[in-house]
Amino acid sequence: MPEAAIHLHRVLQERGGAAAVARLLARGLADLRVPVAGSFEVREQDRGADHELASGEVAGLIPPGALLHAHGTLDWPALLAGLARRPGPALLTLHDCAPFTGGCPYPLDCAAHRTGCPAACPRNFPATDLVWRAKREMARSLRPAPVLCLVAPSRWLAQEAEAAWGLPVRVIPNGVPWPGRVPDKAAAKRAAGLDPAARVALFAAHGGREAAYKAGDRWEWLWEQLRARVPNLAGVMAGGGKTERRGDLLAFPYLPPERLAAFMAAADVFVYPTLADNHPLVVLEAQSQGCAVAAFAAGGVPEQVEHQATGLLARPGDWEGLAAGAAGLLQSPGVARRLGRAAYAAGRARFSAERMVDDYLGLYRELLAGSSPRSAESMKASAASAAGL
Repeated sequence: MPEAAIHLHRVLQERGGAAAVARLLARGLADLRVPVAGSFEVREQDRGADHELASGEVAGLIPPGALLHAHGTLDWPALLAGLARRPGPALLTLHDCAPFTGGCPYPLDCAAHRTGCPAACPRNFPATDLVWRAKREMARSLRPAPVLCLVAPSRWLAQEAEAAWGLPVRVIPNGVPWPGRVPDKAAAKRAAGLDPAARVALFAAHGGREAAYKAGDRWEWLWEQLRARVPNLAGVMAGGGKTERRGDLLAFPYLPPERLAAFMAAADVFVYPTLADNHPLVVLEAQSQGCAVAAFAAGGVPEQVEHQATGLLARPGDWEGLAAGAAGLLQSPGVARRLGRAAYAAGRARFSAERMVDDYLGLYRELLAGSSPRSAESMKASAASAAGL
């Protein structure tokens, strides 16, 4: 692997937000002719050029001249220990709270991780006190590392990580591909097999109605609330275990990105009752299709959705407020369309994949310059050549 290469490591080979961010970065860097390689810990299919590596192997098997950019791991103590020993530059993007808790991706209303997770975790994560102590010790060992950088996609997660580890964390918001124009709703509904005159509410999350942090167990309740208030309503639930139809409600398992984007383009409102989140790609994807978002103001979501300007936010846990807000948008298609178009315009300026790649590229150069000025100049020349400069 060339000395100036960027190596992107994630947990899952294909699915999940962290894997999607790593793939978008790899694609953007390749377009700029920056040498890039990748690895993962959990294989989901046979195809693909990236390598399968265990948590403890990652830091040691990447050439010292390459910049290791990790997006997650199944074994945080092992990965952090490897980063502490690694002589070359390293970057760690935090996609949830798991690196600094005893095991949970999001503590919700539990603050035990701030002082030490108990042996008997109230949410039944195993050996949380031992895991928490191991992560904390490894984090302390990272303090002297001159070229290790921590990044979070949201200010909310950055503040949580800084409070837990006492280390500075930069903020680089996530980005997704942004279409050149807002899709036509009526045409998108016809293309998706939906009545162009219907009001369409979309629910989507990995795991569907079994997605705990996305409150999948409350989707049915929300759907019934919306159906009782909004005439001619159609519903789509994506991410569950099987395909089924119950009256005006369609349910699907995991949908490939292009199929989910088609439903987002057709939907009038994306109802996203997440209980905890960092900087979810699914919100950005809905906004990129001109779909208004109704969600709880949880985690980093308020950094994506501006209440009554690009969507609607309800106080976390205010189920009646969320249902009423989503129903109000569905009953007022003009307002929903205005918010969706505003979200499209604002997101195109702030949350495009190109912007994310540019932000990380600048950080890569900075880290490589601190480790090897020659590597930084080589990468800069590659990007300039690709841009025709």
